[in-house]
Amino acid sequence: MNNYINKKDLSKVKELDLLTYLQNFDPNELRKISRNTYGTKTHSSLQISNGLWHWFSKGIGGRSALDYLIKVKELNFTDAATYLL
Repeated sequence: MNNYINKKDLSKVKELDLLTYLQNFDPNELRKISRNTYGTKTHSSLQISNGLWHWFSKGIGGRSALDYLIKVKELNFTDAATYLL
């Protein structure tokens, strides 16, 4: 397996926000909390709003789907980036 991710692909991966990722690849995981706020069914204290996400019970958050896969799903950086590509 190739562990190298070029700059162009890495830039593309970092741009993908969590809401868009879940809407496209795991829509059953999303739950609407309010007009502009979403959560996940698996993690009740994780909220997505204004392009950011925060997992309140763990005190962590991020901006991208990449952050989510690394911090919540516990994938290593290379596996998470490759998965999103």
